[in-house]
Amino acid sequence: MVKKMHMISRNTLTALFLIVGGGFPTMLMLGGCAKSNISDRKIDYIDLTEAVKLYEKQQKENDTALFIDTRKPERFAQGHIPGAVNMRTPDIDLRYGADPAITRYKNLILYGENPGQASTHAMAKRMIEAGYNGFAKKRVKVYLGGWVEWEITGLPITEPQPTPEDE
Repeated sequence: MVKKMHMISRNTLTALFLIVGGGFPTMLMLGGCAKSNISDRKIDYIDLTEAVKLYEKQQKENDTALFIDTRKPERFAQGHIPGAVNMRTPDIDLRYGADPAITRYKNLILYGENPGQASTHAMAKRMIEAGYNGFAKKRVKVYLGGWVEWEITGLPITEPQPTPEDE
């Protein structure tokens, strides 16, 4: 007589180990890497005209708009919109919510190299998920023209900073 043994699949064993064997905290920490539940429809987009209006208003009223450059730090150092800060998606920690130093601005204008830069859209979703958009006030906006449009239209830019290698 042959006894049939109940076989447990490898996936079941892996899941059991992760939950019981201490992998559960690891899974929780990796939660920030999961795909965002924020739809593209929740993102407000602005054009060059609106970006320039907000930029000019920011020059007069210090809390009107914060321009956030989502490009790599090397590209940011080569030139950016004056007053812009360089932030990347991992800089937004969902565990702590919105940063008061950023939420003091009425508008958060994100821009990348060009309209198709995925990191800009990912950053907008991450900021919305972290609570930078209020219930009634949508402060996160993506400037679609990006750095390329801003630069070629002759608008103010911060010149590249020379590095020690350049001297």
